[in-house]
Amino acid sequence: MTQATDAVVRPGIAPTVLQLKLNTGLMKSVLEGRVERDVWARPTDHNNPILWIFGHIVATRASLLRTLGETVDTGWGKKFARGAPLQDRSEYPAIEEIERVYRSVTDRLKARMAALTDDDLAGAPTAPDLPGVKTLADQLAFFAFHESYHVGQMAYVRKGLGHSRVAG
Repeated sequence: MTQATDAVVRPGIAPTVLQLKLNTGLMKSVLEGRVERDVWARPTDHNNPILWIFGHIVATRASLLRTLGETVDTGWGKKFARGAPLQDRSEYPAIEEIERVYRSVTDRLKARMAALTDDDLAGAPTAPDLPGVKTLADQLAFFAFHESYHVGQMAYVRKGLGHSRVAG
């Protein structure tokens, strides 16, 4: 999904950066060989399709980039926001557009995370009231955890469609 080289990061966030890299590989596996019906399939009426979950992950990475002081606009507004109701397919960008924005946001996020200092990481988080979060480094780890949760959802939906597992 992204071809950027791995940047050197502070030891305090190296595990978080690794988690994001692992998530990238898993998402690539989920999306490989996809067909349109698969990205829109839902196990039940209470679940989101792969396309929505992927868009939410990209929107969250963009939010994280903004948290780190960067200007970024996916152009999607709140379509993929937490709790947003699922709309008609025609209201969403194509999966190729989501992938394009994903590559751009991810490359910028890698560069920004590599530029963080130990003082930055030890500083106060910018998001209020996240469980267990006391520093910016904690906040970055929380975002990686959040993303991993959704990558698992994507893999679950994919497996439920009769495709092979994506890991293990």
